[in-house]
Amino acid sequence: MVRILLLGLLLPTLAWAQIGEVDPVQSADNPLVLGQNPVNFSSEEGDFRVTFPSGCGKTVTRVPSEDPPDVDGVPAIRVVASFCDRNQEKGEGCSVTSYFNVTNAEGGYPGSDQVVERVVRALETMKVSIRKQTHLRRELPDGTIIEGLDVFASDEAGVGQTWVRGLLHEGDIFILSAWKSTGGLWDDPSYITFFNSFQPGAK
Repeated sequence: MVRILLLGLLLPTLAWAQIGEVDPVQSADNPLVLGQNPVNFSSEEGDFRVTFPSGCGKTVTRVPSEDPPDVDGVPAIRVVASFCDRNQEKGEGCSVTSYFNVTNAEGGYPGSDQVVERVVRALETMKVSIRKQTHLRRELPDGTIIEGLDVFASDEAGVGQTWVRGLLHEGDIFILSAWKSTGGLWDDPSYITFFNSFQPGAK
């Protein structure tokens, strides 16, 4: 059984509502190159910016085909996920999942418990065990403070590695995750850049 102590946080199951669109990342400034350059990625649907590692020239974005109906006047949770299989190969990649309209038990803004719920599901689904966890507090360039938790986990054999970061920003929850079946993930500069480059807001 997966357990977390700090904030109670644990990685998101990549389980979605209906799938809407698939977007390869390609533009005049960012050609579709899989193996050479990091990819500066901006998602209006997910409301974030991040730098994906090299080999992520093809990044897929999944959104609901339509917004689910409100429940008793309360907007339903909306999920947007952007991810890549590095060099289009299974076993290594990363993702950002945005959760909107999440509330706490009293119907107010979400807190650490709600972040925990989404992180725990993924770790359990991926069948990994936690090796380390640390609290995260960062000041963004505009002075906004964003807080969350980093979780480092590995597979049963202790080789494959997973890194999950859960963040709460102005009522929205963002789950960043990366995985590498051959290990060496936690010290990989490309993934360190991926996690540290994340900023809420598409512009």
